[in-house]
Amino acid sequence: MNSVSVALPLPVYKVFSYRIPQEMSDKIQIGTIVEVEFHGSRRFGCVWSFDSVQNDKEYELKSLLSCLPLEPLADWQMEFAKRISNQTFSSLGEALALFVPKYQLSWEKWTSQRIFLINEDDEYFLDLKKHGVDPISQGVNLFIFKDLLGLTTQKINQLIKKNRIKVVEEDYKKNQYSLPPQKWNKKWWQRGTIAESLNLLGDLIKDSFDRGLKIFILFPGPKILDYFMENLKTNYPLARFLSFDGRLTARKRMLAYQMVREGYFDVLLGTRLAQFLPIHQIGVQVLFDPDDFGHYSDQQPHYHSFHSLIEKVSITGGDLHIIGTIPDLTLYFGLQEGYFETQKGQVKQFTKEQKLELVTYEQKKTILPQLVQKAIAQNITNRQNSIIWVQKTGYSVALGCSDCGFYYSCSDCDVALRFYRKERILRCPRCGKKVIPESFCPECHGPWMKTWGDGIEKVYQFLKRIFSGVPIVKIASDQERSELDVKGEEPLIIVGTSAALHEELLAHSTLFIIHSFEDWLFLPEFQVREKFYQNIQRALYFLGAAKPPKNRVLIETSKQYQKYIDPFFLPPAEFYKQELEKRKKYGYPPSQGLLQVIARSRNKLNREMVLNKVKNELKVDQFIVDGPFPGDSYLKKSGWSDQLVIKFEPSVLSTLYNKVTAVVQARKSTGVEVDFKVYNTLPGWVKDDPR
Repeated sequence: MNSVSVALPLPVYKVFSYRIPQEMSDKIQIGTIVEVEFHGSRRFGCVWSFDSVQNDKEYELKSLLSCLPLEPLADWQMEFAKRISNQTFSSLGEALALFVPKYQLSWEKWTSQRIFLINEDDEYFLDLKKHGVDPISQGVNLFIFKDLLGLTTQKINQLIKKNRIKVVEEDYKKNQYSLPPQKWNKKWWQRGTIAESLNLLGDLIKDSFDRGLKIFILFPGPKILDYFMENLKTNYPLARFLSFDGRLTARKRMLAYQMVREGYFDVLLGTRLAQFLPIHQIGVQVLFDPDDFGHYSDQQPHYHSFHSLIEKVSITGGDLHIIGTIPDLTLYFGLQEGYFETQKGQVKQFTKEQKLELVTYEQKKTILPQLVQKAIAQNITNRQNSIIWVQKTGYSVALGCSDCGFYYSCSDCDVALRFYRKERILRCPRCGKKVIPESFCPECHGPWMKTWGDGIEKVYQFLKRIFSGVPIVKIASDQERSELDVKGEEPLIIVGTSAALHEELLAHSTLFIIHSFEDWLFLPEFQVREKFYQNIQRALYFLGAAKPPKNRVLIETSKQYQKYIDPFFLPPAEFYKQELEKRKKYGYPPSQGLLQVIARSRNKLNREMVLNKVKNELKVDQFIVDGPFPGDSYLKKSGWSDQLVIKFEPSVLSTLYNKVTAVVQARKSTGVEVDFKVYNTLPGWVKDDPR
């Protein structure tokens, strides 16, 4: 019996066997997108391999329902999906689903056919030609023809009836194109302002044109994509530009998918999902601002564009250019190891004078010290914007009793609940659980409830009282930031979390205040120092870029923590050298990869049983396994979770994935939820590899 293994977009670490109907046998190949029945519902999946299942009266396979009229995934896409699943510890089906946009069966008539214009005098010939389509000799997919030109079904039927177009069945074959083997460039560029970055991208586009290569530029979000799309199209009017991002409707995504597949572009601009399009002929790939959170997928698979694009290039070849402000520790490690070349002097750097001032206190008596208030007042007088950077959301870090010491904590995550004064609720910063506080202490029934720590709401309310009549803006999310206009004539006071550390806000501000420096020092995650350093350096880099060259940076801190400040203002080479030595000593990324296997359940015995099974499977020299021990406090539901910490070399990631997921998939139902947190490092490249 001929059958195939199909990977379905489910959180299940296995593939499923289906029988190939006789009438579909000549259409099925590895990478074909098929429709199947799974537990009473219809789903799309990808053919992963061919199987041979023995006839068994008690074992009857379901048949494939249909084969979608789409190009089968190429070999590089199949390998790329496998590496994405390994990187993120997601299922193979979830990774493969990234490569095909949402498909509607009503499109089948259009995606399954190809049209040819009969003669060059047709009114549609020039419209198609400007997109690089040759509708006479090569034809064009009917879906592209219909949607690109905005034709109705009735109009297409008329064209067929009048013999103006010829319609044939689309012959979808696996794309076998590959770039020629040669030594490709992998470079890091430190960018300047957005305007200077436009010139840098223009140079890369021009260079790719001169070499006869297509170029793909990956941006962290749609707003910055729109800016570059508009300006680059103006600067290069003869080039064919395409864009792809999450705002597109399902139909427009399919149109872009089909045009990319056919190669009807010279420059492709997109956000993170665009890297999974069938971009077979891309010779130059550019990642813009890799440290921006927009490059991270907060849905499964939890990939980051920096790591995924590096993996893609290691499979397909092509130049890779990383353009950013301050390299993170992994990128710096790659520069030191020779994975990337540093490009300097290509961007005109803006120069400015920055004055760093320390504001210390023995014990905090007011939310903002007098020196800080005075600095803000001076900035308002000078009609300049100010930014106060606060670590926590909400009104306060905790709410509790000043008599007995009780404070509200999350029963699931075992962390203090943050107090939101305006809504008068408590919320867990990990799982989002909400609690309405009582008027009296739940423990001693005393009336003296108080707040601890400063959240963004407390600082905001304080500023409103002190600087009444001055526009004060609170920013705790990207949406709040996007709605703000910082180019107006009125000076602004911006109080925000890390969402406020955006280039445009910083460039139009001249005073930057780090509120309660000590709040950032002792967060539990091992990467916190690196991230804090990056945020500080990025803020210093862009502060006042669009304003007069004199800026002030104020650092508020308790005197006992003053000794910790200096390293965060060192140049990257000095700061990262110290961090790399610490990481290497303890076997943490980027010197090695690290995996946390997190088991969650109210039953501790069940949690430990699952983790010990994983640990027993990994009793080999390739891995260093620590645990089980209680889940870290920054993890969701840490109060009833345990974890393993596994350290590994990049070359054995695939082996680790297979062993761990096999145990997780084979476990019997114990009511234990298993999650993964992966800290990847650079893949094990051979430096002289032609790829």
